[in-house]
Amino acid sequence: MIAEPKMKLLEQQLARVDLNLLVSLSVLLKEQNVSRAAEKLYLSQSAMSRTLQRLRDLFDDPLFYRTSSGITPTEKALSLEAMLPDLLQKLDNIFHGDDFSPESCEKHIAVSMPSLISHAFFLPMIHKIAQQAPKLQFTEYPASANPFSALTSGEYDFSIHVEKPIDPNFKTIKLGKVAPAIFASKKHPLNKQDKVSLEDCIKYPFVDLNINAGAASGLIHPIDSILLNHGYRRNIQLKSSQFSLLTQVLKTSDCLLAGPNFLMNPKAYEDFECIYQFEANSANLVSLYLISHKRTETSPIHTWLEKQIVDFLTQYLAPVQSN
Repeated sequence: MIAEPKMKLLEQQLARVDLNLLVSLSVLLKEQNVSRAAEKLYLSQSAMSRTLQRLRDLFDDPLFYRTSSGITPTEKALSLEAMLPDLLQKLDNIFHGDDFSPESCEKHIAVSMPSLISHAFFLPMIHKIAQQAPKLQFTEYPASANPFSALTSGEYDFSIHVEKPIDPNFKTIKLGKVAPAIFASKKHPLNKQDKVSLEDCIKYPFVDLNINAGAASGLIHPIDSILLNHGYRRNIQLKSSQFSLLTQVLKTSDCLLAGPNFLMNPKAYEDFECIYQFEANSANLVSLYLISHKRTETSPIHTWLEKQIVDFLTQYLAPVQSN
């Protein structure tokens, strides 16, 4: 009689596992709310609760603790979260890698980008992409000082960022360089001057977009680095993540806004004017990169979208590129 081997084959072990549970776990980790996770997966809340119990039994861990706002992952759940994006992407490639077409793709895509770029370009870019891929769903997130953990976990698919990562697990494409400029309302006192200097601008308070610093302590905004090189510091009177609020303050005060020079394009914004343009030299230019995680490197939809984003943005950044 042949003894049964002590170690089961990998296939034998996995045959007892419902892989749909991993999909549910991924959604629960992203939403951190049972009701919202149920909605995403088109399940009833009771069915989602039963799925969560099956996950707890499978991993012999609570996985989540209930809070007033939803659920919080345990250390075990966080360790699984680090592995899931790469695993699910490979499974998606197995089942759908050969039949990709933009017209029928229904994938959800999350993009992180600076709010000023989003304000100028996100909607027209998505409109252009939607003409070829009408079923794609997009979520736009404001820029983060450290988007890399979100790219790794799968929370973001792409990030437009001012820093190039050194980690080889990220793919980076240089979109170009932009020269910053300083903007004010059309009624601002500096608009009455024939010539405005940087020193003139520094005398006024600024408004600025609030960036989620995340794990990056001591973050210096690119405009502040440029100003320091010129020997100046700006007084920031208001920070907000809401661009519409900042523009309202610009209209009703003598505050200034520092941003990329493509905002001078009247199609991008018409309610304020550029009062000072930094010279487009190497000391003043800010590089922009499109960053993705290598887990999406073989994904047809990510490869296609990458080209669409690069083609769209570089047509605007090309005039201010510099070596």
